[in-house]
Amino acid sequence: MLNDSTIDSQPDIRVKSLRYGELDRSVVVAAAVRVAERGGVRSVTVRALAAELGLSTTAMYRYVDGKAELLNLIAAATLASVELPESGPWQQRIRVVANSARKAMLRIDGIADVLQTQPAKGAARQVDALMQQLVVDAGVPPARRESARMLLMIFILGSVSFEQALDGLPHQLTESPESRFEQGLDVLIAGLCAM
Repeated sequence: MLNDSTIDSQPDIRVKSLRYGELDRSVVVAAAVRVAERGGVRSVTVRALAAELGLSTTAMYRYVDGKAELLNLIAAATLASVELPESGPWQQRIRVVANSARKAMLRIDGIADVLQTQPAKGAARQVDALMQQLVVDAGVPPARRESARMLLMIFILGSVSFEQALDGLPHQLTESPESRFEQGLDVLIAGLCAM
């Protein structure tokens, strides 16, 4: 099971510049995540990553090909922090994975949009495999499983995008984002039960 400490446990290495050979993929990913957590996905550039690590922009291209690769690494790290419960009632497991994914994605403004455009690999495949199993465990008929799984994913990603878009803007919504999310999960779970 993956846990929520994956992103937070990365060392903060901004204190000193690194010498050649001291940099590995985990250090690059941790630094890219820190940049994204501070300024969202729009702030992620090879130049910003280089500054975070105390290296030249040119030197960074030894480790990453560009912004697209950085965003893929951040997306993978974000999903790697999602809790994937292996046991328990399917309704509880949906709540755990949905709330964990929401929490992980809310750390980085715009990451839900990135995740919607990236092919599933690594941690994304693990989350997708759990979603597939959850709709099976819910008793969804085989012909409707893909649609049910997509609905769950769209709900989670869309809720995060909506919440981040509303942040700081005037609106007339009376429920807290957490309450709206839980109510949406209630509706989805009730719909799965009814299939």
